[in-house]
Amino acid sequence: MAKKEDIKKLEENWESLKQEDKDREKEEFRDLKQKEEEAGKRRQKDKKKLSKSDKASAREEREFMDQTQKEKTNKKGR
Repeated sequence: MAKKEDIKKLEENWESLKQEDKDREKEEFRDLKQKEEEAGKRRQKDKKKLSKSDKASAREEREFMDQTQKEKTNKKGR
């Protein structure tokens, strides 16, 4: 009789361990997905910042070229 109870306890422990393992895997998978999503959002932000930076650089370059052209025009007029 004691052996049947021991076997039953072992089976219950085994099932409990399997369930804990499944839960841990789900949690790890969820954490991994969350990290991937955060990394994706970070890349999007970086991409937007880079795009804004490129636009600002292009604008600065145009302004510099305009200023240079104005200076050339002013020199010719003198």
